[in-house]
Amino acid sequence: MFSISKSILKRYAVFILSVMIQGISISVITYADIGTTPISSPNYVLSLHSTLTLGDTTLIFNILLIVLQVLLIFLGEDKLKDHAVRLLMQIPICILFSIMIDLATKIMIFILPVHIGYITSWMLVITGTFLLALAVALSVTASVAMISGEYFIKLFAPLVHKSFSYVKTCFDVVLVLSAVIISLFLTDFCAIEGVREGTVFAALSTGPIVHFLIPRLKWITKYF
Repeated sequence: MFSISKSILKRYAVFILSVMIQGISISVITYADIGTTPISSPNYVLSLHSTLTLGDTTLIFNILLIVLQVLLIFLGEDKLKDHAVRLLMQIPICILFSIMIDLATKIMIFILPVHIGYITSWMLVITGTFLLALAVALSVTASVAMISGEYFIKLFAPLVHKSFSYVKTCFDVVLVLSAVIISLFLTDFCAIEGVREGTVFAALSTGPIVHFLIPRLKWITKYF
């Protein structure tokens, strides 16, 4: 009979919490309106020029990443069945992540004015970046699953014989450049949307904060 240990359930609970916090963090940073996170920048630009919300475009993007993961598995030495569970698990994770982005955005619109000052924008970016780093650190601590972007990088890195961190950096750069190109194209080369100083801050600060938080969250593992 199939059973799941209490330890695994607790780990998944922490991971789900990390996904929810990550969705909230994306919303907080984006609402600041001085840029968004690198991985969300193309999605945000597309949401500005369509009827889709940021959550909608994020869900579409993550589903696309899952499809690309399948292609990467075929290119590698692993078998699809070895990754089937992790691939399928990403679907509800993507849905929850997208829902949290839109839900948090609606709450932000309700409690904050449409036009906020520059200092308030920076407070939101700093808060959102810390929440994003906390979410990543909790995900690492739970160590049971990965969101689509991270799993895509995990599969891609061995194919190009590079480290995870190196590919992650290149991936973020490509996404930011894509956001710039898309926004220029959609605005008739009049504006760059979604990429500003907040994007740079989030890109440079998240990693160091994650490394700071991970050892300080080890106490959680004693409850697993």
